[in-house]
Amino acid sequence: MPLVNSRDILLPAFREGRAVGAFNANNMEIVQAIIWAAEEVSRELSRPVDVIIQVSPGAARYAGWSLAAGMVKIAAAETDVRVALNLDHATEIEQVKRALEEGFTSVLFDGSSLPLEENIRLTRQVVEMCHSKGVPVEAEVGKIPKIEDYFTKSEIAHLRSLPPADAVKIIRERTGKSFENLLTKPDEAEYFVRKTECDFLAVSFGSIHGMWDDILPIKLNQLIAIKERVRKPLVSHGSSGILMTQKAAEIKGITLLEGEGTLLDAIKLGGITKINVATAVSIAFINGFIEAWRNNPGEKDFRKLGEHARNRVKEKVKEYVKLFSAGEIY
Repeated sequence: MPLVNSRDILLPAFREGRAVGAFNANNMEIVQAIIWAAEEVSRELSRPVDVIIQVSPGAARYAGWSLAAGMVKIAAAETDVRVALNLDHATEIEQVKRALEEGFTSVLFDGSSLPLEENIRLTRQVVEMCHSKGVPVEAEVGKIPKIEDYFTKSEIAHLRSLPPADAVKIIRERTGKSFENLLTKPDEAEYFVRKTECDFLAVSFGSIHGMWDDILPIKLNQLIAIKERVRKPLVSHGSSGILMTQKAAEIKGITLLEGEGTLLDAIKLGGITKINVATAVSIAFINGFIEAWRNNPGEKDFRKLGEHARNRVKEKVKEYVKLFSAGEIY
Protein backbone atom coordinates (compact mmCIF):
# COMPACT_ATOMS: atom_id res chain seq x y z
CA MET A 1 0.00 0.00 0.00
CA PRO A 2 1.16 3.62 -0.33
CA LEU A 3 3.03 5.24 2.54
CA VAL A 4 0.77 6.23 5.41
CA ASN A 5 0.91 9.32 7.59
CA SER A 6 2.78 8.76 10.87
CA ARG A 7 -0.10 10.42 12.69
CA ASP A 8 -2.41 7.60 11.53
CA ILE A 9 -0.02 5.05 13.03
CA LEU A 10 0.95 6.77 16.27
CA LEU A 11 -2.31 8.30 17.51
CA PRO A 12 -4.15 4.94 17.72
CA ALA A 13 -1.11 3.44 19.47
CA PHE A 14 -1.09 6.35 21.93
CA ARG A 15 -4.76 5.86 22.74
CA GLU A 16 -4.25 2.11 23.22
CA GLY A 17 -1.09 2.41 25.33
CA ARG A 18 1.24 0.58 22.96
CA ALA A 19 4.27 1.53 20.89
CA VAL A 20 5.40 1.46 17.27
CA GLY A 21 8.95 0.75 16.17
CA ALA A 22 10.77 3.35 14.07
CA PHE A 23 13.81 1.73 12.45
CA ASN A 24 16.59 3.49 10.57
CA ALA A 25 17.42 2.19 7.10
CA ASN A 26 20.60 2.86 5.14
CA ASN A 27 20.25 0.42 2.26
CA MET A 28 17.84 -1.81 0.36
CA GLU A 29 18.46 -4.88 2.49
CA ILE A 30 17.57 -3.07 5.71
CA VAL A 31 14.38 -1.62 4.21
CA GLN A 32 13.32 -5.12 3.16
CA ALA A 33 14.26 -6.63 6.52
CA ILE A 34 12.14 -4.12 8.46
CA ILE A 35 9.05 -4.73 6.35
CA TRP A 36 9.50 -8.51 6.25
CA ALA A 37 9.87 -8.56 10.04
CA ALA A 38 6.57 -6.67 10.41
CA GLU A 39 4.89 -9.06 7.96
CA GLU A 40 6.07 -12.11 9.88
CA VAL A 41 5.06 -10.76 13.28
CA SER A 42 1.66 -9.77 11.86
CA ARG A 43 1.13 -13.38 10.80
CA GLU A 44 2.38 -14.76 14.12
CA LEU A 45 0.09 -12.49 16.14
CA SER A 46 -2.82 -12.74 13.67
CA ARG A 47 -3.15 -8.94 13.68
CA PRO A 48 -1.51 -6.16 11.71
CA VAL A 49 1.73 -4.57 12.90
CA ASP A 50 2.74 -1.09 11.73
CA VAL A 51 6.28 0.17 11.26
CA ILE A 52 7.99 3.49 10.68
CA ILE A 53 11.09 3.50 8.50
CA GLN A 54 13.46 6.37 9.17
CA VAL A 55 15.98 8.06 6.91
CA SER A 56 18.41 10.51 8.46
CA PRO A 57 19.97 13.43 6.57
CA GLY A 58 23.21 11.45 6.64
CA ALA A 59 21.55 8.45 5.03
CA ALA A 60 19.93 10.74 2.46
CA ARG A 61 23.33 12.17 1.57
CA TYR A 62 24.79 8.66 1.36
CA ALA A 63 22.15 7.23 -0.98
CA GLY A 64 20.69 10.42 -2.43
CA TRP A 65 17.38 11.85 -1.23
CA SER A 66 15.26 10.47 -4.06
CA LEU A 67 16.75 6.98 -3.93
CA ALA A 68 16.59 6.75 -0.14
CA ALA A 69 12.92 7.75 -0.11
CA GLY A 70 12.15 5.83 -3.29
CA MET A 71 13.30 2.49 -1.87
CA VAL A 72 10.92 2.86 1.06
CA LYS A 73 8.02 3.93 -1.17
CA ILE A 74 8.49 0.96 -3.49
CA ALA A 75 8.84 -1.53 -0.65
CA ALA A 76 5.75 -0.09 1.09
CA ALA A 77 3.72 -0.38 -2.11
CA GLU A 78 4.43 -4.11 -2.22
CA THR A 79 3.20 -4.98 1.29
CA ASP A 80 -0.02 -4.88 3.28
CA VAL A 81 1.91 -3.61 6.31
CA ARG A 82 1.27 0.06 7.03
CA VAL A 83 4.57 1.89 6.57
CA ALA A 84 5.36 5.52 7.36
CA LEU A 85 8.52 7.33 6.23
CA ASN A 86 10.09 9.65 8.80
CA LEU A 87 12.96 12.11 8.43
CA ASP A 88 15.15 11.44 11.45
CA HIS A 89 17.09 14.19 13.25
CA ALA A 90 16.85 17.04 10.78
CA THR A 91 18.75 20.04 12.12
CA GLU A 92 18.24 22.40 9.17
CA ILE A 93 15.09 23.84 7.61
CA GLU A 94 16.38 22.93 4.14
CA GLN A 95 16.49 19.26 5.11
CA VAL A 96 12.84 19.43 6.10
CA LYS A 97 11.92 21.12 2.82
CA ARG A 98 13.68 18.39 0.85
CA ALA A 99 11.91 15.66 2.83
CA LEU A 100 8.54 17.23 2.05
CA GLU A 101 9.47 17.34 -1.64
CA GLU A 102 10.33 13.63 -1.53
CA GLY A 103 7.06 12.60 0.11
CA PHE A 104 8.15 11.83 3.68
CA THR A 105 5.09 11.33 5.87
CA SER A 106 6.57 12.84 9.05
CA VAL A 107 9.69 14.69 10.13
CA LEU A 108 11.74 15.06 13.27
CA PHE A 109 13.22 18.50 13.69
CA ASP A 110 15.91 18.27 16.35
CA GLY A 111 16.73 21.62 17.92
CA SER A 112 17.70 20.08 21.25
CA SER A 113 21.24 21.46 21.09
CA LEU A 114 19.88 25.02 20.88
CA PRO A 115 18.74 27.30 23.71
CA LEU A 116 15.13 26.53 24.56
CA GLU A 117 13.57 29.64 23.00
CA GLU A 118 15.55 29.21 19.76
CA ASN A 119 14.49 25.56 19.62
CA ILE A 120 10.88 26.69 20.05
CA ARG A 121 11.18 29.35 17.34
CA LEU A 122 12.62 27.03 14.71
CA THR A 123 10.40 24.10 15.63
CA ARG A 124 7.34 26.33 15.32
CA GLN A 125 8.52 27.33 11.83
CA VAL A 126 8.86 23.66 10.87
CA VAL A 127 5.43 22.86 12.30
CA GLU A 128 3.77 25.60 10.23
CA MET A 129 5.58 24.45 7.10
CA CYS A 130 4.74 20.76 7.56
CA HIS A 131 1.18 21.15 8.81
CA SER A 132 0.34 23.15 5.69
CA LYS A 133 1.06 19.92 3.78
CA GLY A 134 -0.62 17.60 6.30
CA VAL A 135 2.68 16.23 7.60
CA PRO A 136 3.12 15.79 11.38
CA VAL A 137 6.21 16.96 13.25
CA GLU A 138 8.23 15.33 15.98
CA ALA A 139 10.36 17.67 18.04
CA GLU A 140 12.92 17.19 20.79
CA VAL A 141 13.53 18.89 24.11
CA GLY A 142 16.16 17.82 26.61
CA LYS A 143 19.42 16.32 25.37
CA ILE A 144 20.08 12.67 24.55
CA PRO A 145 23.86 12.27 24.57
CA LYS A 146 26.05 9.98 22.51
CA ILE A 147 28.18 7.29 24.13
CA GLU A 148 31.15 9.00 22.47
CA ASP A 149 30.48 12.07 24.63
CA TYR A 150 31.75 10.07 27.60
CA PHE A 151 34.09 7.38 26.26
CA THR A 152 36.83 7.06 23.64
CA LYS A 153 36.58 4.41 20.93
CA SER A 154 39.05 2.18 22.74
CA GLU A 155 37.09 2.55 25.98
CA ILE A 156 33.87 1.67 24.17
CA ALA A 157 35.53 -1.43 22.71
CA HIS A 158 36.51 -2.43 26.25
CA LEU A 159 33.01 -1.82 27.57
CA ARG A 160 31.60 -4.05 24.83
CA SER A 161 33.80 -6.90 26.05
CA LEU A 162 32.52 -6.71 29.65
CA PRO A 163 29.54 -8.46 31.25
CA PRO A 164 26.50 -6.15 31.00
CA ALA A 165 26.32 -5.43 34.73
CA ASP A 166 29.97 -4.33 34.80
CA ALA A 167 29.50 -2.10 31.75
CA VAL A 168 26.44 -0.45 33.30
CA LYS A 169 28.35 0.23 36.53
CA ILE A 170 31.15 1.98 34.63
CA ILE A 171 28.70 3.99 32.50
CA ARG A 172 26.83 5.15 35.62
CA GLU A 173 30.07 6.25 37.25
CA ARG A 174 31.33 8.10 34.17
CA THR A 175 28.11 9.89 33.19
CA GLY A 176 27.22 10.94 36.74
CA LYS A 177 25.54 14.24 37.47
CA SER A 178 26.16 15.69 34.00
CA PHE A 179 23.83 13.04 32.59
CA GLU A 180 21.09 13.99 35.04
CA ASN A 181 21.30 17.62 33.90
CA LEU A 182 20.47 16.58 30.31
CA LEU A 183 17.15 14.96 31.18
CA THR A 184 13.98 16.61 29.92
CA LYS A 185 12.32 18.77 32.56
CA PRO A 186 8.56 18.14 32.76
CA ASP A 187 7.65 21.83 32.95
CA GLU A 188 9.85 22.68 29.94
CA ALA A 189 8.29 19.83 27.97
CA GLU A 190 4.80 21.15 28.68
CA TYR A 191 5.81 24.70 27.76
CA PHE A 192 7.59 23.54 24.60
CA VAL A 193 4.60 21.57 23.29
CA ARG A 194 2.21 24.43 24.00
CA LYS A 195 4.39 26.94 22.17
CA THR A 196 5.32 24.80 19.15
CA GLU A 197 2.14 22.70 18.69
CA CYS A 198 4.33 19.78 17.62
CA ASP A 199 2.58 16.43 17.18
CA PHE A 200 5.04 14.13 18.96
CA LEU A 201 7.78 14.87 21.48
CA ALA A 202 11.15 13.15 21.85
CA VAL A 203 12.35 13.36 25.44
CA SER A 204 15.50 12.50 27.35
CA PHE A 205 14.85 9.98 30.13
CA GLY A 206 18.09 8.03 30.45
CA SER A 207 18.96 6.64 27.04
CA ILE A 208 22.25 7.20 25.21
CA HIS A 209 22.74 7.23 21.44
CA GLY A 210 25.08 4.64 19.94
CA MET A 211 24.88 1.89 22.55
CA TRP A 212 25.84 -1.57 21.31
CA ASP A 213 23.50 -3.60 23.52
CA ASP A 214 20.23 -3.19 25.43
CA ILE A 215 21.61 -2.79 28.96
CA LEU A 216 20.74 0.69 30.30
CA PRO A 217 17.83 1.18 32.73
CA ILE A 218 15.78 4.32 32.12
CA LYS A 219 14.66 7.06 34.54
CA LEU A 220 11.08 5.87 34.80
CA ASN A 221 9.98 8.38 37.42
CA GLN A 222 11.26 11.24 35.24
CA LEU A 223 9.36 9.89 32.25
CA ILE A 224 6.11 9.47 34.16
CA ALA A 225 6.36 13.08 35.34
CA ILE A 226 6.75 14.20 31.71
CA LYS A 227 3.80 12.07 30.61
CA GLU A 228 1.58 13.75 33.19
CA ARG A 229 2.39 17.17 31.72
CA VAL A 230 2.41 16.29 27.99
CA ARG A 231 -0.72 14.66 26.62
CA LYS A 232 0.81 13.63 23.30
CA PRO A 233 2.78 10.63 22.00
CA LEU A 234 6.25 10.59 23.49
CA VAL A 235 9.27 9.29 21.59
CA SER A 236 12.25 7.26 22.77
CA HIS A 237 15.60 7.91 21.11
CA GLY A 238 18.78 5.91 21.70
CA SER A 239 16.55 2.88 22.24
CA SER A 240 19.13 0.31 21.10
CA GLY A 241 20.82 0.70 24.48
CA ILE A 242 17.73 0.58 26.72
CA LEU A 243 17.19 -2.52 28.82
CA MET A 244 14.12 -4.17 27.30
CA THR A 245 12.30 -5.90 30.16
CA GLN A 246 12.51 -6.72 33.87
CA LYS A 247 13.23 -10.33 32.92
CA ALA A 248 16.10 -9.18 30.72
CA ALA A 249 17.53 -7.30 33.70
CA GLU A 250 17.52 -10.53 35.71
CA ILE A 251 19.15 -12.51 32.89
CA LYS A 252 21.88 -9.90 32.43
CA GLY A 253 22.44 -9.41 36.15
CA ILE A 254 21.55 -5.72 36.10
CA THR A 255 20.04 -4.22 39.24
CA LEU A 256 17.48 -1.47 38.78
CA LEU A 257 17.90 1.44 41.16
CA GLU A 258 14.97 3.27 42.75
CA GLY A 259 12.91 5.08 40.13
CA GLU A 260 14.43 3.14 37.23
CA GLY A 261 12.68 0.92 34.70
CA THR A 262 12.89 -0.77 31.33
CA LEU A 263 11.73 -0.08 27.81
CA LEU A 264 8.57 -2.10 28.42
CA ASP A 265 7.89 0.00 31.53
CA ALA A 266 8.35 3.14 29.42
CA ILE A 267 5.62 1.92 27.08
CA LYS A 268 3.17 0.70 29.70
CA LEU A 269 3.69 3.44 32.31
CA GLY A 270 5.54 6.32 30.65
CA GLY A 271 3.55 7.11 27.51
CA ILE A 272 6.31 6.13 25.06
CA THR A 273 4.57 5.54 21.73
CA LYS A 274 7.32 5.79 19.09
CA ILE A 275 10.59 3.95 19.68
CA ASN A 276 13.62 4.74 17.52
CA VAL A 277 16.08 1.92 16.87
CA ALA A 278 19.15 2.59 14.71
CA THR A 279 22.38 1.24 16.20
CA ALA A 280 20.99 -2.25 16.87
CA VAL A 281 19.88 -2.49 13.25
CA SER A 282 23.25 -1.34 11.95
CA ILE A 283 25.20 -3.73 14.20
CA ALA A 284 22.96 -6.66 13.20
CA PHE A 285 23.68 -5.97 9.53
CA ILE A 286 27.43 -5.60 10.05
CA ASN A 287 27.64 -8.75 12.19
CA GLY A 288 25.60 -10.73 9.69
CA PHE A 289 27.79 -9.64 6.80
CA ILE A 290 31.02 -10.43 8.67
CA GLU A 291 29.68 -13.79 9.81
CA ALA A 292 28.70 -14.77 6.26
CA TRP A 293 32.11 -13.78 4.92
CA ARG A 294 33.99 -15.66 7.66
CA ASN A 295 31.98 -18.77 6.89
CA ASN A 296 32.92 -18.45 3.22
CA PRO A 297 35.91 -16.09 2.79
CA GLY A 298 36.20 -16.99 -0.87
CA GLU A 299 32.72 -15.69 -1.66
CA LYS A 300 32.68 -12.95 -4.28
CA ASP A 301 28.91 -12.53 -4.62
CA PHE A 302 27.83 -9.59 -2.46
CA ARG A 303 24.23 -10.79 -2.57
CA LYS A 304 24.98 -13.99 -0.69
CA LEU A 305 26.67 -12.03 2.09
CA GLY A 306 23.96 -9.37 2.02
CA GLU A 307 21.20 -11.96 2.26
CA HIS A 308 22.61 -13.28 5.54
CA ALA A 309 23.02 -9.74 6.87
CA ARG A 310 19.43 -8.95 5.88
CA ASN A 311 18.17 -11.99 7.78
CA ARG A 312 20.08 -10.93 10.89
CA VAL A 313 18.41 -7.50 10.72
CA LYS A 314 15.00 -9.07 10.22
CA GLU A 315 15.39 -11.20 13.34
CA LYS A 316 16.57 -8.22 15.40
CA VAL A 317 13.65 -6.08 14.23
CA LYS A 318 11.26 -8.92 15.06
CA GLU A 319 12.53 -8.90 18.66
CA TYR A 320 11.62 -5.25 19.01
CA VAL A 321 8.32 -5.48 17.16
CA LYS A 322 7.23 -8.39 19.35
CA LEU A 323 8.13 -6.40 22.46
CA PHE A 324 6.18 -3.37 21.28
CA SER A 325 3.20 -5.43 20.09
CA ALA A 326 3.02 -8.33 22.54
CA GLY A 327 4.90 -6.98 25.55
CA GLU A 328 7.51 -9.71 25.98
CA ILE A 329 10.40 -11.34 24.15
CA TYR A 330 12.32 -13.32 26.78
